[in-house]
Amino acid sequence: MQLRPGIRVVLRYRDGDGATDALGTIEDVTEDTVTVGTKRGAAIVRRDAILLAHEVPPAPVRTGPPHEVVSAVDLRRISAAAWLPPQSTWLHSDNVRAEAAGATDFVQAGWLLRAERESSSERANSALPLDDPGMPVAQALDAVETWYLAREARPAVQIFSTDPSATLDPACAELGPLLRERGYEPSPPTLLLTGATREAAAGATRAADAALPGLTIEVTDAPTADYVAALGYPADHPEHAAHARLLASGEQVQFLTAWARHPDGSRSPVAACRLAEVSRWAVVTNLVTQPALRRRGAGRAIVRAALATAAGRGVRSFLADVEADNAASVALFESLGARVAQRSWYARG
Repeated sequence: MQLRPGIRVVLRYRDGDGATDALGTIEDVTEDTVTVGTKRGAAIVRRDAILLAHEVPPAPVRTGPPHEVVSAVDLRRISAAAWLPPQSTWLHSDNVRAEAAGATDFVQAGWLLRAERESSSERANSALPLDDPGMPVAQALDAVETWYLAREARPAVQIFSTDPSATLDPACAELGPLLRERGYEPSPPTLLLTGATREAAAGATRAADAALPGLTIEVTDAPTADYVAALGYPADHPEHAAHARLLASGEQVQFLTAWARHPDGSRSPVAACRLAEVSRWAVVTNLVTQPALRRRGAGRAIVRAALATAAGRGVRSFLADVEADNAASVALFESLGARVAQRSWYARG
């Protein structure tokens, strides 16, 4: 696995004549060492002493099933990492000082700024407050507006609740009134649902085992032009290339397509979705079903196939962001045992 700042890991490494473990979030990576922030403080581990390295889910904040015990901030962090444009950076006072000094080592904390100029996706063109930016909130919002202005883009901020209600999480509670004061307008809400992968897949651990009779499931590592077109971006659309890049972003991304076979031997796609694995969570996005074939179980089958694929790799939890007014998708995920964990909105400047 790639060791990088910001991910939570357990490292087993040589320590004298024996071995020990470091569990926590990676704070720094150099050519020779990896620094892990643990409950006992920072552990600096030499790379040549590492025996095993595993990424682990975010730390639980309460007791209960794994998909119900993660903080609102960590859920948003997981979701963001599954759909991250190449032009992304962290707004934090330490990074501002480092940049002014000509340094290139930046902390992976603060507010995540995302931009994809060739796409109108709000998710790819908005700031996401996750941690204390190390400066007053008003100053941080000033910096956000300046950053997007430099890219000739309209500033936007994604804010989110701490639970299924509309109560803003502490990470953006102070920001909410300030956005209203500056005239930002909220988008309709998006729901984040979480669930257990194996239960949703009904025990299946392979995509093929989740298919309906008459359907075959194909798993690929790259989106096809037809899939991008089905999402509303045909080859001649000005955002086709940008959307294809966003779909392919992420370290562990796969695409699943359900095909119907016809008596003449031909086949046609009936449903497809994107599966990303982040911090040992499965993130299901970009579900599309052929309009003429909706309400026949193909959408449910392709989501189950994606979750079966993740369950087969030992991933225990999944999440999906669904627009609140998309009643069919919300009902689909709820039928698989998922429940709404939080709401989010895009505040547009």
